[in-house]
Amino acid sequence: MARLLSYALALEQNISANWIISRRADLLWFIGGALAGYALFFMHAGLGWDMVTIWFLWVVLLDSPHFFGTISRTYLDKQEFQQRKKLLTWSLLWFAAGPFTILLSWGLFELGIANYLLPWKAFLVFFGLWAYWHVVRQHYGFMRLYQRKNGEFNPIDYRIDSALLYGGLLLPFVAFVVRHPEARRGLGLPETLPDYPPLPHGSRWAALTDVHYLRAVAWEHWVVALTAAAVGTLAVIFLTRQLVKLRRGEKINLPKVLFMLAVVPLHVYVCYSPAVLTAPLLAFGAFVTIFHDIQYHAIVWFHHRNRYHRPGVDQRQFGLAPKISRNLLTYFGCAIFFAAVFRILGCTFDVHPGCVPFVITSEVPLFGGLHTDALLKAFLIGFPLHHYFVDQYIWKPSKSKELQRDLKLT
Repeated sequence: MARLLSYALALEQNISANWIISRRADLLWFIGGALAGYALFFMHAGLGWDMVTIWFLWVVLLDSPHFFGTISRTYLDKQEFQQRKKLLTWSLLWFAAGPFTILLSWGLFELGIANYLLPWKAFLVFFGLWAYWHVVRQHYGFMRLYQRKNGEFNPIDYRIDSALLYGGLLLPFVAFVVRHPEARRGLGLPETLPDYPPLPHGSRWAALTDVHYLRAVAWEHWVVALTAAAVGTLAVIFLTRQLVKLRRGEKINLPKVLFMLAVVPLHVYVCYSPAVLTAPLLAFGAFVTIFHDIQYHAIVWFHHRNRYHRPGVDQRQFGLAPKISRNLLTYFGCAIFFAAVFRILGCTFDVHPGCVPFVITSEVPLFGGLHTDALLKAFLIGFPLHHYFVDQYIWKPSKSKELQRDLKLT
């Protein structure tokens, strides 16, 4: 017993535990938020609930409101808007990106080109990939915050952590894309994933050395196997690095380790699960994004309290932002109202699922095989695209002393 107590005390001395907000808040929102992803996935895989309805509630109550978080700290912050006026003005052109691709498709259609929908389809693929990359980049940002808060500047840790973060989120996504029926259709592949060939002599071990069997395995299965092996290797390297640091008496960055244990297994579990193949593609977006949404709302609220409501601050210099964030109810009320207008507009005009459409725009021809719902969808996609673009510039503490102060990094 005494030896165990001695070991526990020694371990405690080798742990660094500096949090972004506080231990309770970080564990609840920045790390524990991953549980929401598992909960949504269980609604589909375990309970068999209608994921279209769940998706609609998610985008109205959590996902689209986090776009408002960006708006509240940029366009509604008078000081921030003046400092970033060029960025915030020109970034609005993202609302024209979708309609422009439809215009290109119309031009190809008028020229009689058979594959006239290529610009529009490419735009939708680009949007989906950027949406996932946006989630990955935010998780990377939180990893970096935990490194900075705990004074972890060793290049070895940075490389290993980055490799696990990027590899653990991007490689499972590749495996998901080559397996999911909707994603395969979007890539021009058959919806049904090829079956594995019969095992030689009924043995899995024999299959590993059977050249004919290995050649008969479809390339999609090789992608799944190789990505899984790569993620497993990166995880072993990461854990080994922590053990090496312990043996050397170096500090273990506990918040970062817990964060990595939260985010990487979530993406691995969802992307490789057989049950995800029966979920709509939009439901997958909810599974892997709800953690991101929870993190974002928490960090925005933390930022707002420090920037607009710290003792002695002159709120008049910030415009509407302090009024919007004067309390949690007001902030979320405004955020959900913004999301409801945005999403219900799309829903009632037959662009988004989740409610009874007021106008069936999918039956009103635009040109060729496109209908007017595509044009409305192209414009509404501008909201997330604008969010992705602006966000990559406004959350860089290394380039802003004000942001360092507002996130209490100094």
